[in-house]
Amino acid sequence: MKSFRTLLFSSLSGVVCEKVIGALAAVASNHLFANIYGAHFFGELQFALSLAYVVSSAALIFSAQAVAPIFGKHPRLRHIVFYRTFRLRLGSTLGVTFLFMAVVALMMQSSSAALTLIAGLVMLVEPISLGALMAYAETKPWVITRAKAYASGARVLWLLAAAHASVGAVVASFAWPLEACVAAAAPFSRYRALAFNRPRTLHGSETVTRTLLVRGIKIWPAIAASVLVLRMDRLLLGTLMSKTDLGIYAAAASLVEQWNSVGTTLALALAPTMVFVARSEVQLRAKAIKLSVYLAVIAAVAFVASLFIGSRVFFLIYGQAFAAGVPVMIFGTGCSIATFVDAGLTTWLIAARRYRLVTVKQVVTIVSIAAAPFLMPRAYMMFSPSVAIAVSIVLFWAFVFGQRQRVRVPA
Repeated sequence: MKSFRTLLFSSLSGVVCEKVIGALAAVASNHLFANIYGAHFFGELQFALSLAYVVSSAALIFSAQAVAPIFGKHPRLRHIVFYRTFRLRLGSTLGVTFLFMAVVALMMQSSSAALTLIAGLVMLVEPISLGALMAYAETKPWVITRAKAYASGARVLWLLAAAHASVGAVVASFAWPLEACVAAAAPFSRYRALAFNRPRTLHGSETVTRTLLVRGIKIWPAIAASVLVLRMDRLLLGTLMSKTDLGIYAAAASLVEQWNSVGTTLALALAPTMVFVARSEVQLRAKAIKLSVYLAVIAAVAFVASLFIGSRVFFLIYGQAFAAGVPVMIFGTGCSIATFVDAGLTTWLIAARRYRLVTVKQVVTIVSIAAAPFLMPRAYMMFSPSVAIAVSIVLFWAFVFGQRQRVRVPA
């Protein structure tokens, strides 16, 4: 029991540390890149990274969600699973990456193409990220936390060096592939023998491969949808407005996303003691509602604070050239109240294993984000993603609770 508490404490503290370091590094990186190279190049970089992340989701059939359960339940098969998964990931990732880069090289213009090709290098790290899964399976979460801390530092140091050397935006953008490589390479180095050394026996290897394929294909739509939810706004707005305006929007949206990740982290950290201890679905729902209320209060306090000091913090990070992003950030922080509530209520769906509803929620969000820019006036286009996410969350949960109420009351 003591070892479990130690592991739980180290995991939670590691997640909090990882989030804090990651948020600080993201703010520092955006501050350096945006202030040195301006809103236009910052917008092009955000569009390129978003495009690369969305395309890379096509290679995520052999994702963490598909592999992790096998690692956890079958320790004796870990070598075969690691060996086969690495090769499957390597093949699918290389195929998608090379196809993506070929299309970019043929169809995009010079500066945008260069940034997009560099962003595409992030995709190549996917096969070696398998080491992080193995570290979790062996209950060594600090290995991942330490690697991500090093990676965040590497990104900031690269951008500082690029600023000091006065190189162009293309060279500076290598900071993101570098960060991804450092974060994945350190855990992988501990388990590389499992990837490169053939197991003593391949008995059951075909069953493992078949299981990975079946699991991966079932889970992939939800993973692709989650990637779209995070990146679709930049891709859509990048085609509807100038890259300068996209850079201003991305500056505001990145701060809101960092804040939203706090809600997700708090929900996952508090759920084991506040929600997952429930013994029936009625209790699960009641405890999840209670958690969502606590999170809503935190988000509301942050929104009030943003009204008073939000503009000063924003100008400190990005400068006056990004002034148009201040109301977008403040409005997005207000909409985060709905996102925090959603993070709390989603713990009920996870605990009750209602994964189909999670997928439905993601699809509703994607449709809302896609439609919002065309339904709102052009002058308010930067506000459309936040409106879409908040409205989709409210409508989804109103439907879920409305359906449950209708089932209770006899016709």
